[in-house]
Amino acid sequence: MTTPTAYGARMSLAEILDEIPKLSVADRQDLVRRAIAVDDADLTPEENAVLDARIEDFHRDPDAGTPLDQLKERVQERLSRR
Repeated sequence: MTTPTAYGARMSLAEILDEIPKLSVADRQDLVRRAIAVDDADLTPEENAVLDARIEDFHRDPDAGTPLDQLKERVQERLSRR
């Protein structure tokens, strides 16, 4: 799959993904916000129930989750193996 750019050239999905690490943190956050907005469909009642249950679990035991630093490290390790 290729995507047109402002100059008419096309980038493959792989090329786009290769460029993401070069973006600033603010630009990556903007990218995530825009990606979420594209698929901002309403949740089904079942999806809402799952989220409500997970929020309840978190409030009962906030230390049960994975700290953000550890999560980032795991994701970066998985991505570097590709």
